[in-house]
This record gives sequence, structure tokens and C-alpha cells, in this order.
Amino acid sequence: MHNCTLSCARSAPRPDAVSTAAERAPCDALGDGWMLAAPMAGPTELEGVVHMGSPGRVTIAYASAAEIETNYPRWCALAGIGDTPLGGYGQELAQAQRRGLLASAVTPSGTRAISAAAGKGGLAGAVAARSLVLVAQRDRVVIGGLYAGPEAFVVHRLQPWGTAAQVRALVGLMKVGVLAVEPEFRGTGVGASLLRYAADRAAAGRVRLMYGSCTADTDVDRLCANRGYRVLGPGQSIDLSPVLGVPAELDPANGERLVATAIGDGPPVDISRDGARHMTT
Repeated sequence: MHNCTLSCARSAPRPDAVSTAAERAPCDALGDGWMLAAPMAGPTELEGVVHMGSPGRVTIAYASAAEIETNYPRWCALAGIGDTPLGGYGQELAQAQRRGLLASAVTPSGTRAISAAAGKGGLAGAVAARSLVLVAQRDRVVIGGLYAGPEAFVVHRLQPWGTAAQVRALVGLMKVGVLAVEPEFRGTGVGASLLRYAADRAAAGRVRLMYGSCTADTDVDRLCANRGYRVLGPGQSIDLSPVLGVPAELDPANGERLVATAIGDGPPVDISRDGARHMTT
């Protein structure tokens, strides 16, 4: 899953466009008034999610800091984004895991925990608190992984609309930035299980829209379609105003198309039909 674009219109609530950026601005956009909540429980595991013959049980769990450091570059290379800013994000994710920030606010009361994360790490800390890094293993050998979370770029660009809009982005949006499975295990259900577990955790954390971007007619494109994601046409944008309460759209990068699905009580995925200022990641 790759990059996209964000646009916000300075007018009455109705959307414009969003993107996948590696901008990591300071958290001065997140002001006072945040409350503290207990962090999420430790790594959880789904056992027997995929069966590929005895004794090949596949488990999916939250990745440890060491697993992120070791495997994240490989996942990005498999996903074709190793040379992008997102491909260099592994050390930050590993550090966030060591500091107890990663996934600490992916809970029903996540807005409360975001305050503590922002206090520790600014905007990057708040984003990490609402992010997931999952690892798939077969007999303790890593065979795939997934990274998903809100985009710092989107949150930062919503600053003119105030903290409430930024919190809605942190809580309501989750982008699948990296999804990778080792070639010999593709087509066995590992990628689908990673997506399903991420969606389950997102729903528990009150995420309303999960999305990503991919090149048309690829394995990821077909996998997302089979998992119930809406695969948009070339150049089509997603209207984010029902989630954010402000005019914003999510646009695809050149040569890519967006995929998205409603999570929990999230509104149906709607294609935006209005132009707006576009910000490319």
C-alpha cells in the first residue's frame, strides 16, 4: 500500500482531499484538554488463524520492538516501498513500542490515551498510539507483517479546524501503510488474516474508516476487494467529511487507486465529487 493526497477546503463542512505523507510536524497543533487513560494490554495473539498443513500453525500478534527493527525493512521491500519515507519509518515504530506508545490508544476510550501519548512524543507520539504493527509467524518464523495507523500529515493539515477535527482524524481514520507476505506464503490466507485482525482491532478502537492505496490489478488490489474493501476507480477520491466533520478528500497518487472500507459505525465509503485544494504527500 502506497501514497495518496489530502485536500481541505476552507468552507462549510464537506470534504476535499487527503494523502499519505511522511511529514512529521511538531505537535503544537494538539493543545490542552487531553485526558489520560490506561494503555492497551500487551501483545495479543490469534492462534490457528491460517492452517497450511501440520505442524504449520500461523499466529498473528503485535510485533515487538525487535521484530519491527528486524522485519519492517523487509516488509517495505516486499511491498515495493522500501525507498520511500514510509520505508524508513521502522526505527520510529520500534522506539514507540519500547516507550509503550505503540497501539496504546487503540481502545474504545482511545481519545483519553492520546493525551498521554502526545505529552510523551508530540504528534508522532499521538499517531503511534493509534497505530498497529502486526507480525504473522509460522512456527516462530516471520512470514508477513502489517503496519496501519492515522497519518501525521492529515492530522497536521487539519490544524486550522482545531483540535476536535484533529482528534476525529486520529481516532476515526486508519491507513494500511504496509501489508506484506513472503512470496512462498502468498495465496494461503496470511494477508487476509492480517487485514482481518487489523480491522478487528480498529473496530475495537472506534476507527470509522480504514483505507489504503495500491496499483491496479495487483495481488493487494484483489485481496482488498475480496475482503470487502471498496476499490475506487483511477483518480477517484474519498469524501472524508462524514468522519472528520470538515471539508476533506482523500486522493490517490498518480498511477494508484484507493481502497477503503467502513469500520464499526463508520459511514459508507463515498466518492467525492467536488474539487478542493490538494496536498500531495
